[in-house]
Amino acid sequence: MGPQLRMEHSTPASTTQVSVSVTTVIGENSQDPFPMIDRAWDVFAGKGIRTVFFSIGNSESVAADLDIAEGLGCPVHVMPLSPKDSEKWDEVSRILKERKRDDTCVHTFSVGAEKKWILPKNIRVLPALPWWSAGQLDLSDGPVKTEDCMKAITTACEAMKLKEGSVRIDILKIDTRSYAPGLEKAILGAILNAGFRPAVVLVHWSAKPDVDLSTTIAAGHLQNTGYRLISKLDNKFLYYFTDNDMYQICSWEDRSCMNPMCNAIASSLKQNVSKE
Repeated sequence: MGPQLRMEHSTPASTTQVSVSVTTVIGENSQDPFPMIDRAWDVFAGKGIRTVFFSIGNSESVAADLDIAEGLGCPVHVMPLSPKDSEKWDEVSRILKERKRDDTCVHTFSVGAEKKWILPKNIRVLPALPWWSAGQLDLSDGPVKTEDCMKAITTACEAMKLKEGSVRIDILKIDTRSYAPGLEKAILGAILNAGFRPAVVLVHWSAKPDVDLSTTIAAGHLQNTGYRLISKLDNKFLYYFTDNDMYQICSWEDRSCMNPMCNAIASSLKQNVSKE
């Protein structure tokens, strides 16, 4: 019988005092840079090669994904959303293995991969999209197999042989704009609903939170479950888990007010003022 599995929220696992409010840009010289916490190695030093990194959907460039994987020495679990995007990752793996990018490489997605020191085996393509349930999604470029979030993430973590059989995501990057604009909201919702709280969430919103109502709801839910927005670059937003779950500050069975959360915040402010 194998070790007992244990789901956990992701924490930096570092004794080094690093301000996560200090950010940088990864894939800076590529066609698709992303914001990221600065000195990520210091933040995740206690996990290092055991950092669990999921990247769902392809960005226009692989540079940001490889910057994270190279900097931490960890695998990147990728979930392409089309056969073409799978081909792009196959090309990246071949470039990393051969240490060169030649005339047979046809995808601009892989530009710069030849400069990265990453083991080809650390590019791990997921067999199914972590989702609300097992099944299939019909996307614009064909069907995509789905798997229950807990099962999909547990399988990936088991392969990494994490300490004490822990099951978690440390860094989550979602970019679905190529084949399924807006799907990032449902994917993020499924992962949060399954109980996972990645330490870092990078999400390319198909529409900005202050422009599109459904994105407003998704971004608001993310921050209310304990995340802080610390940087953004165009539609690419960087969140960090603070474990300040606003949903738990009140009773959602309270019928005495319009909004229990607002009421709890107002009551707390009144108490603080009265103490002064």
